[in-house]
Amino acid sequence: MAIVPTASKFQDLRRDHPELSDSALLNSNNQAGFTGEPDVAVVGAGIIGLCYAIHLKNTCAHLKIAIFEKNAAPTQKIGESTLSPFSKLTSGDMCSHDYFLRLFGLKDGLQFYRVDEHDREVASSDIGGLDISYQLDRRVSELFFTMWAQKIGIKVYHGVECGIELPDRADQAVTKLDDVTASPSVEPPKITLKDPMRPINTTDDNVHAKLVVDASGFSRKLTSKFGDKEKLGPWNCDAYWAYFKQKDSGFKNVDKRLNKWDYPATKHMCFPEGWGWFIGLISWHHARLANLMDLLAYIVESASAGVPADEIPCTQDLSKTFDCPYEFVTSIGWAVRNDFKTFPENLDEYGAGEAERKFNFIKRKYPALERLMDGSYELLPKYYGSQSYFVRKAMAYRSPVVAGDGWLAIGNSAGFTNPLISPGINAGIGGAFYAAKLSEIILAAVPEERKMAMQRCAKLHQAHMHDYKLPRLHLLNRLWYNSFRDHRLFDRLTACFWALSVGEVDEHYEQTAYSTEDTMWNVGTGREEFQEYCEQILAILEPAHELMPKEDDIERALRLSDECLANRHKLYPNNRWGQYLCHYSDNLQKAPGKLERNPGGQVFGIRCLGCNYWVHNKASICPICGTQPGCSRDGAVEMTEDAAISNMSSYSWFGAATMALSNMRRAVTSY
Repeated sequence: MAIVPTASKFQDLRRDHPELSDSALLNSNNQAGFTGEPDVAVVGAGIIGLCYAIHLKNTCAHLKIAIFEKNAAPTQKIGESTLSPFSKLTSGDMCSHDYFLRLFGLKDGLQFYRVDEHDREVASSDIGGLDISYQLDRRVSELFFTMWAQKIGIKVYHGVECGIELPDRADQAVTKLDDVTASPSVEPPKITLKDPMRPINTTDDNVHAKLVVDASGFSRKLTSKFGDKEKLGPWNCDAYWAYFKQKDSGFKNVDKRLNKWDYPATKHMCFPEGWGWFIGLISWHHARLANLMDLLAYIVESASAGVPADEIPCTQDLSKTFDCPYEFVTSIGWAVRNDFKTFPENLDEYGAGEAERKFNFIKRKYPALERLMDGSYELLPKYYGSQSYFVRKAMAYRSPVVAGDGWLAIGNSAGFTNPLISPGINAGIGGAFYAAKLSEIILAAVPEERKMAMQRCAKLHQAHMHDYKLPRLHLLNRLWYNSFRDHRLFDRLTACFWALSVGEVDEHYEQTAYSTEDTMWNVGTGREEFQEYCEQILAILEPAHELMPKEDDIERALRLSDECLANRHKLYPNNRWGQYLCHYSDNLQKAPGKLERNPGGQVFGIRCLGCNYWVHNKASICPICGTQPGCSRDGAVEMTEDAAISNMSSYSWFGAATMALSNMRRAVTSY
């Protein structure tokens, strides 16, 4: 039975105690007081640290886990797009997707468009229909994960700055663990609570944990002590981004070559120097923290009590009940490689600062991009803070040491590659899952064997993150970026990635629970045949002395790719790629004039007739407005069957399948 959403615990607390800081309000949700002696101390309450802690707590309920975050409350950041690994982990460890879809935007797959500066053509590629995932408002996702963690007994403390000190010996790095002079017992790094105004009720500044996990992100609180970042070469990328709203005219005038631009997929606008992301978000930016906490507490309570998602109010009603306004915004940014002279010396005409100038330069360089931006999007000035445009330089790196005596590093503290396919989340949670499994082993060992267990697990984690996961993700990025340099490479190399990233595609996506296999899959880069293909292609196309590849090199890469596709089709003849790709046949050949996926995909998006937002095909009601399929908000039938079918067919192949079923039904009735 649904829980009636009437509680206003945190709003009342803030009203009765206006002196409470945001961090004190968040920390008041912990189920018990601070003890200072957790089994595991996690430094950083970002999405990766929270996923690690929640999974570990679910598998080892007896463990005491504490998370410390220096920020007073979660904030927005890039990395808003998710894929099936994230959906699998969150559905298994927390709640089903229909709860999340009351908070976050629906996402079905990836769309790619390759443009050139002369506006001669737009090449398209996409993949979808395989799983349900989300476009995240990162502030709300981390707030939700925080409150879920607190609900299951994890202590999460915001507004707490941690100092980390290493014991005075040399075996803290994984490379020193075999030193015969090392301590016979595990000696984790020492954590000190530095902030004297911290909102934790304790007289002891020290945290005595059996295991420390560095999830501190780009600040690298612990990994930085073992060396500077290792740059992942032979070139790197810089990112420039901002936030926009859709103009009132919508997408009516979007270039027809941008097929299905309004579909709920993460969109990638690709060009020779790099690519740009367009991610549509449900933003709760203007909702007050206490109100959001009451809203999220209601969802957490309902989900943990087993209330079906369809029995709780829709987004619109939750927004009104808890006075939490939301709106639809779009995150747009460019990730540009830095080995070409992309930008002129003088960029004054393009804006006020580096981020704005370089963002606008890329926009204006490509006519299709400029028309799209000027015709359909409007900048939201200073939407998140004191600046409108943002920049991050030299994004790809790895930390030289990511594990040692009594500690492991996960997420961006271990390394990062590129926003492309959002590996920060989608591959990052694989590292968190792997670290959680190793943590189980370490903490389950009896005291006299814990040192040996720590040695083995630290070496495994170092090999997995430093030697396996990050280099392979970077290899994938190099392949993608080289495909953007020519439309023929774009068509063929992307097809090869789809082919090589899985074996039997349906079998891969039928698995519903996150597993070690997903961790090793590494967003497709874990397969040895993909590794071999990448190395062969990059040996042809790199080093890139010019922006555009030589014609001979293009031809060589195309021949190699054709051989790859033919071999994969022989190995997996039952793969029906046409039902997951709009522009390709079942054997991954470009199909001129094909603009829809073939029938047979597992999921797809359709327009809600009540609010005009996107709903996945398995939903019984729209999570945004509560409308049942085929009905308006008040429950009245809004369209005839034929009109509804016509409406749906303009957005997905669902219309064609439904029309065929309708015709069959009529034929049977007539007969």
